[in-house]
Amino acid sequence: MNFQGIQGLKTLIAAMAMGVVLAACSAGGKGPDKTTGTTTSTAASLNVSTSKTTIASTGSDTAVITVTAIDSKNNVVPSTPITFQSDSGVLTTSGSTTDTSGNATATLGIGSDHTNRPINVVVTSGSIKKTITVQVTGDTLTATVTSTTAGSAATIQYTLLDAGSVPIANQPITVSMSGQADVSANTDPNGKYIYNYTMPSTSTDVTATAATVSTKSTVTPTNGTTVIPNAATVTSSSLSANPTSVSTGKQAELRALFIGASNAPIQYVRVHFMMNDSNSIGGSLSTDASDGTHNVVYSDANGVARSTYTAGTRGGVITPEMCWSSVDFTTSDCTGANEHIVSASSLTVVASGVSLAPYANGTVGVDDTKNIYTLNVVVQVVDASNQPISGSTVTPSVDIPRFYRGVYTVNGSWVPSIYQDNTLATKLLNAKQSCDNEDINRNNVMESGEDANVSGSLEPFKASVTIVPASASSNVTDIYGKAYFTLQYGQNYASWEDVIMTFTTTVEGTEGHATLSSSLPVPATTLTSTNVDPPFKFSPYNVSSDPLSRAWAVSIIPVTNPGVIYPATTTFHLCGPQQ
Repeated sequence: MNFQGIQGLKTLIAAMAMGVVLAACSAGGKGPDKTTGTTTSTAASLNVSTSKTTIASTGSDTAVITVTAIDSKNNVVPSTPITFQSDSGVLTTSGSTTDTSGNATATLGIGSDHTNRPINVVVTSGSIKKTITVQVTGDTLTATVTSTTAGSAATIQYTLLDAGSVPIANQPITVSMSGQADVSANTDPNGKYIYNYTMPSTSTDVTATAATVSTKSTVTPTNGTTVIPNAATVTSSSLSANPTSVSTGKQAELRALFIGASNAPIQYVRVHFMMNDSNSIGGSLSTDASDGTHNVVYSDANGVARSTYTAGTRGGVITPEMCWSSVDFTTSDCTGANEHIVSASSLTVVASGVSLAPYANGTVGVDDTKNIYTLNVVVQVVDASNQPISGSTVTPSVDIPRFYRGVYTVNGSWVPSIYQDNTLATKLLNAKQSCDNEDINRNNVMESGEDANVSGSLEPFKASVTIVPASASSNVTDIYGKAYFTLQYGQNYASWEDVIMTFTTTVEGTEGHATLSSSLPVPATTLTSTNVDPPFKFSPYNVSSDPLSRAWAVSIIPVTNPGVIYPATTTFHLCGPQQ
């Protein structure tokens, strides 16, 4: 190789070396030092969205708030601390940090407040804060106006309902009427308020507002306007009851509708509401006077007149009726030339019954300060006509029909496993071993044959799980017939027990009960965090000297009349001594 060739080779080698150095510098620092440490991405921003911008005020509708943590390069950031807060309603969160996809979620419900309102949800991570708003909608406020002569006492009955037509109790309501002082009060347990006033000499507007909903009514003296304005003619009149079946003591709304030409509503139609009670069912109408006579109700600007029927103490069939007229009534028996009788479909009054249904969404709450997981359970109580029963005390209890043995191992994620024999390494199965509760008759006393595994105690341990009211007095049903409970269990018992929750209540001597079966679930994010041992890695019911857990022999024991929670003859699978 000549001198020029040698010099060219040196130049090439130097350039390559310089390229390596520059590449290291472009990677962000000293080449050798860069390989000795690690970097942790932090969230630079939060993306927050909601599955719904509005939710109905029924109490069952929810919206899912999703937050994604991203860094300065818009890469998702897992394990970022996240806090959800709302100014009202109830939030159930997926956890306190983002998952492997950088996401965290919270389910928003309206809680016990069924009023229309905005709910602001604030999502925080360190110094980053984002707010998103979900609107609660669907409440209605209706007015039933009774009329009398000018200068006489009169009433307007207001009814406040949520989006599911369930009454909203104890809500502030304000009523304004020209010439009379404004009145502020609260709705009663049936969502109603009766406004008392003195009938003016001319037609006057009255405005009421409750739960951000307003309604305007016009009151007219019976010795004032005598004909429907503009000589409009009623072409269609109808009467309906909602619901069409009520239990004793409950209420149904009666709605009369008057339509004229081109489907235009007719205002100022005179109405007497009545009940055809040939079966002597009894009950009362809100529009009746104290002496039992029928007050006059005028149809409003929507062509609607209303009354409320409250069922008596007897069951049977009763028929709502109305007598209507386009001019003032001239008779008391609806026989005048301009007076017409219209009947609704029959209304059934049923004797009170009681039915319960537990609601659960399976979301696991985490309380690391108490070493527990939680599940929220709502119990709905209704009567025989599917109307909510308020003020009923619900009693919860929990039983553990079976427990499990095993150990969690990593197979993509944490999965429960059991070794079948002493070899340990060759017969690992992705499964748990199921064992029935050793306390067969549930008397908490160790009796002959019950301690099948010879551990010296009865398994499972009753104190491992409990169910309590979610808050003070939440075991008493609210106006929507709901009671609220929390199932609590030790984190180390999660997935190693099954439970049966039982709820009972008694209404007017009738007892109702319902059950809800469940495992003790674990948070999904815990199963995917394979670099951290979960608190439930080993079953609490493994042999203490063998945390890896080998299967026990299973004894088949038939038992007659084991107790009310089991059929009369039941076969139990009790786990005996270790193989």
